[in-house]
Amino acid sequence: MESDSEIVNNFDSDEEELQEENEENMLEYNQNEFQFEKIYKNLIDIHLLQKEFQCAKCGKIMVMVNDNSTIDKKIFRCRGNNPIHDSKINIRKNSIFEGFQIPLYILYYLTLECFPFNVGVNKSLIEIDGLCKKINKPSTTNKTIIKLYRLLREKIRIKYHEEWKKKPLGMEPSTNGVPRVEIDESEIIGNQNKILWMFGMIDRADKEARVFCVMNNRTKENLLPIIKENIYTYDENEENEDSDENNNLAISLKTRIYSDCYSVYQTNDFKDMGYILHRVNHSVWFGQGLFHTNSIEGLWSQIKRLSNNFSGLSINQLENMENNGINIKNYLDGWICYALFLRMIEKRKLSKLNTKNYLIDFLKIY
Repeated sequence: MESDSEIVNNFDSDEEELQEENEENMLEYNQNEFQFEKIYKNLIDIHLLQKEFQCAKCGKIMVMVNDNSTIDKKIFRCRGNNPIHDSKINIRKNSIFEGFQIPLYILYYLTLECFPFNVGVNKSLIEIDGLCKKINKPSTTNKTIIKLYRLLREKIRIKYHEEWKKKPLGMEPSTNGVPRVEIDESEIIGNQNKILWMFGMIDRADKEARVFCVMNNRTKENLLPIIKENIYTYDENEENEDSDENNNLAISLKTRIYSDCYSVYQTNDFKDMGYILHRVNHSVWFGQGLFHTNSIEGLWSQIKRLSNNFSGLSINQLENMENNGINIKNYLDGWICYALFLRMIEKRKLSKLNTKNYLIDFLKIY
């Protein structure tokens, strides 16, 4: 992982080999591919830029005109007499590219050709330098790439968290027709004085996973509400409580939750929430049959592999970032959700085109 506080000065030892590989990969690109008009049209077509704007003064549709004061040399403008006004809007307004003072062709390439394929900052800079040299256009800096990738991760984080609120895990039956979900916590990073954790869950039916940064708070008061909000609970009150048959049905439909023996996971608490808890004591055994947490343990391996095991960070770095106004919880959640994003691409075995389309769904502005 390359953190926002990191200044990347050292390229991989095989830089020359990467340059040659990138030149081969970029044969499809040429000077015409990166003309403003073509890039702009492509971004409009995939809804990453807004096609038109309505003037706030007169209500008319604004017109695109030349304006050398902006990076794109274009703006939307509306001038009128009723009332008298001269309104201007940047063509990047409301998009993920708003605020970046670099050309659209660089943002376009980094966003769709590098980021969704887990190309890190160093290699992305090598690629964009090679591309810009090929098409005889100016390149960018590693700091800009870091800023862009952090914004893209944040967009993914927001979208995932919105989707998770719509449908809980455990709504589909797993083995023997019963919904089953595994839960666990795993260390993100730590030192002798402080450990930051992530808390996750995975549905055995479809392997859908959700992971949350919980910082250093693994208390019952913090974890149980996350479980309640994200794992389906069968409502026994919908059935006639006097019916033994319906009581048996209610029990059979309750979500089974599998965990380790962390002290927060207590059978009675889960029973009160409407679940049936099965705890696996890893100091004795790692489970057998249905009683295991293998899926969530495998998820941790995937998350840490896809985020480079969070190896680029330290507690001190995070504290420095926090002092500079960065929300550390959201920052770490962004990395976690990016790893889930990459995991989904692997799970679905998406083609290059479908991988781009999957990312576009997170970034669309309309």
